[in-house]
Amino acid sequence: MRTRIYQPEIMDEETVDQDTADEIYRYLASINRLFGGVSGTIARFEAFSRSWRPGERIDVLEIACGAADVPRALIAWGRARGFDLRVTATDILLSAVDYARRVGPVDERLRLACADVNRPPFTPGAFDYVTCGLFFHHLTDDQIVASLRAFDHLARRGIVVNDLVRSRRAYIWTWLFTWPFHPILHHDGPLSIRRSLRPAEMKQLAGAAGLPWLTVERHFGHRMTLAGEKRSA
Repeated sequence: MRTRIYQPEIMDEETVDQDTADEIYRYLASINRLFGGVSGTIARFEAFSRSWRPGERIDVLEIACGAADVPRALIAWGRARGFDLRVTATDILLSAVDYARRVGPVDERLRLACADVNRPPFTPGAFDYVTCGLFFHHLTDDQIVASLRAFDHLARRGIVVNDLVRSRRAYIWTWLFTWPFHPILHHDGPLSIRRSLRPAEMKQLAGAAGLPWLTVERHFGHRMTLAGEKRSA
């Protein structure tokens, strides 16, 4: 666990049928809800919202949205706080976008799209914030740096990244929690821990991307967020 590995996960290399994809996205959404994927991200937005005006429109871009459970939770949180928070949720996989469209009700504040973060169909500064979850552990260090720079170009105000923390305890718990479920989950889940970063490593990559204003916080469920707002915000 001292260094991260780059062994590909099954979901990175193989195209699975939609039923299998649905089972995987449903499981990941439940894990996000129970173990810091939702609460950690909302905690950072809660801090940002102290400077927002009541009723203000906030545009968020979610990269690699999966089941779009975090975007829906963000929108619900924004409604409860009196903000007009809208999310454009994107994923490179059609299976994810298809599942996200079927699993929840239509919401005028949620837009779903299939898009590649390396070729985003958006203009610079098109969104107030860019966020993602369970995405960076799929990337190499160089790809993380490139993604953070892309996020910086797209975001007017700030960035929120939520991902796993690499540790032996997280590996053991993930192995146990995925064991009763689909074999792909039991393979990819523990591997995701070994591919993930530690807080100091995440902070170092933010510095390499030229974004020293991003800070790392740890959250329940072996999660961490890398987030911050630009001084101009």
